[in-house]
Amino acid sequence: MDLRPYWGKNVIVEDVDDIVYKGFVNAVTIPGDSDDNCYEIDLIRTEQYKDGYFTLTEHEIKSIKLDPDKN
Repeated sequence: MDLRPYWGKNVIVEDVDDIVYKGFVNAVTIPGDSDDNCYEIDLIRTEQYKDGYFTLTEHEIKSIKLDPDKN
């Protein structure tokens, strides 16, 4: 799953455990630079991690879409 189009955007992400995160994609890591050899995103300003960032790999993401209220 190519996550590069979401870089610099506000998104809504549902993970494989059905947890929903709303936040800003602060960084995207490509497979060659990732420890798990997959795409990763760093989210900031989520409800769950207000003061820091949160990393999700493409394997942990069930769905991702642009946040219509913020973009």
